[in-house]
Amino acid sequence: MALSLGSALASKVYLGATEINLAYFGATQVYTSSAFSAEAQDYFDRLDTAGDTTYVDYKQPLANYIDSLVSLGGAYWDDMKSAASFVGVGIQGVTVPLRDGMPSITNNNFVAGDLNPLTGLKGDGSTKRIDALPNMSGFSQDDVSMSAYQTELLTDSWLAGSQNLYIRRASLSTTCFSAAQNGAFPALGLSGTSRSSSAGYTYRTNNINRAKTATSAAISDSVFSVVGWRGQFFSNGRVATYHVGAALDLATLEGLQETLLSEIRTAHTFVAAASYFSRLAAAGDTTHVAYKQPLTNYITSLVELGGAYWDDMKSAASFVGVGIQGVTVPLKAGMPTLTNNNFVDADLSIAGLKGDGSTKYLDTGWSPSSSQDDFSYSVYATAAPTTGYVCGSARSGTGSSNMFFDGRTRNQAQTQVSTNIAVGVNNITGTSRDTSAGFDWMIGGYNGTTSIASQVASARNFFVFSRTADGADTPDGITDARLATYHAGAALDLATLEGLQDTLITEIAAI
Repeated sequence: MALSLGSALASKVYLGATEINLAYFGATQVYTSSAFSAEAQDYFDRLDTAGDTTYVDYKQPLANYIDSLVSLGGAYWDDMKSAASFVGVGIQGVTVPLRDGMPSITNNNFVAGDLNPLTGLKGDGSTKRIDALPNMSGFSQDDVSMSAYQTELLTDSWLAGSQNLYIRRASLSTTCFSAAQNGAFPALGLSGTSRSSSAGYTYRTNNINRAKTATSAAISDSVFSVVGWRGQFFSNGRVATYHVGAALDLATLEGLQETLLSEIRTAHTFVAAASYFSRLAAAGDTTHVAYKQPLTNYITSLVELGGAYWDDMKSAASFVGVGIQGVTVPLKAGMPTLTNNNFVDADLSIAGLKGDGSTKYLDTGWSPSSSQDDFSYSVYATAAPTTGYVCGSARSGTGSSNMFFDGRTRNQAQTQVSTNIAVGVNNITGTSRDTSAGFDWMIGGYNGTTSIASQVASARNFFVFSRTADGADTPDGITDARLATYHAGAALDLATLEGLQDTLITEIAAI
């Protein structure tokens, strides 16, 4: 998988004071704050003061965005009255305006769980709102613009605005621009309006600028809010950025914000890969150094898909591209570290880790007990098992099967969350459930759906190369299969995951 990077991220990503070579995350070179413009560094200093640390991984994209605004000047920077980024920052950073001297921003009831540093701040339509300006005094009715960049559609209320200057669910309409309804529903991306004369204004949504003829009116001196309106109404949209200030070209601003979001996501993927390599090195693994590019490609693909493929994945590891020290290192930081029971270096090859059907297994340290109706798991076998269970958790107290794969020939739909089926070779064997009524399965390049009601999952740990025994985190039925990867987490498309793992294994074998 080729890596396509933009702007300054094409060759480096800044992680605090460290520059990491993106090709293979090799030697590092220390940079001081002089690596950034004065305006960007000032923003970072104020984020530090606010207690934000999330932004450190996203310094370069944020600096690129600020520098682009500064280079345009005028309404994009000097005359902008209020603006902030809700991407690339933590919850402490959403109240930090982009430029020093802009009024303080007030967070009304948002918490860390409402913020995704890749997509922005999510409203609840009830109590949560950002108040960006205490009033709109000083604004000229004939020289004004506003916008919000939406990454998740609101279904009700106002996206941003003051008493008579607003972006509403039903329209982009305001007294200062026009009392008429524009009939343009705010879409994903930037929605905004800009007036530079008394006779009419431009409004933008769906990546299209439209002109409106309408006489201006005075702007009311009320609070300007985001993810809400007039300091009292609340939206359920998700917003990445906003601005309010003098008239400008909305298409130009949207282009800069699209670049910001793209570079934030690119930085995130390489931060994830760098974290994995750092943890491998800390575990004493050196084998991975030769396979950094395929592993980077794999992690990048997972992060790009997000959701169940990365954000909501609970446990996953690669047994290819690493040494024996690396098989216990999970792909994502925050996943429990695996425990190696009896595997040695000789059990590992370029095709993965080989079980012995007797004593060797891995404990993931994670229990699927809360995953009844939103769960998936899989293994990628490169040598067929003749005995045992290749992964899974225990039987339940009632004796009905829970989550595991038999290593032999049974093909039974008798499980609480997934199924107990034979394992294929050189493909994923997996199951995925996103409803209580049934689940999807995949084996040997074939897939299907089984209708069977879910039950509460076991509280036992999830094992690989075995399942856990009834009532204890001990192995029951150890396999002799060779496995390249495994995963467990929220429901996902197994064919998509298999495609990524096919590529990983092929690229590793080619080195």
